[in-house]
Parts: sequence; structure tokens; C-alpha cells
Amino acid sequence: MTEILGHKAVLDFFEKVRENDKLSHAYCFVGPKNVGKFTVAKFLSAQILGLSIEKLFTSPDLFLLEQIIKPKTGKLGKDIGIDQVRELVSFLSQHSFLGGYKVAIIDNADLLSVNASNALLKTLEEPKSKTIIFLITDDEKKLLPTILSRCQSIFFSTVLQDLIQNFLDKTTLSIEKKEYILNYSCGLPGIAVKLTMDEDYFLEYSQEVKRFEDLFGRFFYEKLKIVEDLFGDKKDHIQARKYLREVLRIWQINLHVFLKSNKLDRQTALNLYNSINQANELLIKNVHPRLLVENILLQIP
Repeated sequence: MTEILGHKAVLDFFEKVRENDKLSHAYCFVGPKNVGKFTVAKFLSAQILGLSIEKLFTSPDLFLLEQIIKPKTGKLGKDIGIDQVRELVSFLSQHSFLGGYKVAIIDNADLLSVNASNALLKTLEEPKSKTIIFLITDDEKKLLPTILSRCQSIFFSTVLQDLIQNFLDKTTLSIEKKEYILNYSCGLPGIAVKLTMDEDYFLEYSQEVKRFEDLFGRFFYEKLKIVEDLFGDKKDHIQARKYLREVLRIWQINLHVFLKSNKLDRQTALNLYNSINQANELLIKNVHPRLLVENILLQIP
């Protein structure tokens, strides 16, 4: 089984619920990206279906709903569409292949289109027996209130540094790399694990951390040169925006590092945090990426 870093209260809650056979039909996992919501959803799904994590996504009783590459265009869809939800509804309407539960995980549920949300709502209003849906989001306010009201919300927060340190101590990484991961993962288990296990991700992440750090104390024209390569993909605009949002999240995460090291005062950090938040929201709404990033650059002292 995958090791879960933190979230003991959440895991204890589900253990008691399962012992008492009181599982609800839908749960909404809310918390920062990379905090471990998807990992916990996989862990619980595997328990409910009586499988190992490794075999979870081969199970005929598990359905993963997420943003996908569109077959016709070969490009990333801008949202989770109604046709995808119809597949989910059809899946949930059928009997379990193994005679137990059927489980669905909706990753980034806030990407559900309006029509898809309404189609899902009907299923939530009249749930089938022995079906469970895990909706995962970093902002529950982006979901339809009617959907949220039919789910039990479970909130996730960043985990203690000690837990990440204990995880890193079990690895063979150098002391320097362990210290870097502990410092720059900022209490987000997903980041810590990926930085530990994926060397390519570590290089990309550390490059973005350095880019962000290099933006401070520069003239505006210098900042523009530093970020120019973020606007290179002209073919798949949705994929390019998704990549840029991931970069901006790395910048946002590392505002905490700046605060801890007293490189930024709290008000400046807050202004930057809000500016990055707004840019991520507007990127979904097709506002020009360069304008949004330039606005962030103006906030960087």
C-alpha cells in the first residue's frame, strides 16, 4: 500500500465509518493541490474494493473521471464534459462486477462543465446503493452549491514538517537534497514525494524555484526576459495554460519559503499570493497569459 503522509484524523474517521458500515454515497475532499487528497482517495478506494493500490485502476468497479486529451483534436479538454459524466452515470447504474461496492473518483471536480455538473447532480440526488463518489477539489466554492450540499466535505490541510522529515529519513538521498525537499515542499506531501521519487520533476521544480527567486530585485525588462520561455507553446493553448498554472503554483508555494527566511514582509507576500491566485482563476477563463504574468511581475519587489 502507498504510504500516507499525515491526515491521520481523516484516515481514522473513515476507519470508524467503515467499521460501522456507515459510508456515505459521496465525499468532497477539499484542500490545497498536492496535499494528498487524491492519494487518500486511492487508498480508501482500494480498501473499499479489497484491492492493492497497484491493481486499483485495473478494477472494473473503479471509475476515474478527469480532464482528458480529446481524441478528435489530440489536445487537452478545457473541462470535464457531459459525455464523460454520462459514462460515469452508466458505470454507477450497473451492478458491481465483484459483488461489492462501485467507486468513482472525480479529480479536479471544479473542472466539471455546467452541463456535466447538472448531469452529476441527478446521480447525487438519487444515489444507487453500494456506490461511492470521491470528488476532489482545491476550492469547493467552484462547485455547484447543490452538488456540494449532497456531499460530505472532508478538509485537508498541510502536514507537519516532522512527518515529511520522517519520510525523507527513510530514503538514501543526500543530506542536502533532503533539506531542500523539506524546505521547499512546504508541508505538501505530494510535492515531497514527487521531489523524492522523480528526478525529472525535481529538476523542473528546482528550476522554477530558481526562476521565481531570480525575479526579485530586477528591472521590469529583466523580469520579462526571465519568464519569456513560459509562453513558448502556441499549438495547444489549454495544455500551455495548464503548464503555466502549475508553474504559478510553484511560485505561490514558495512564498512560504520567502516568509520563513524573512526575504519578504507579510503584506507583500499576501499581495503576491492573491495576484497569483487571481491569475490562475483568469487563466481558466481565457484571459491572455502574458498579461496575467506581467501583472504578477509588477507585484514582485
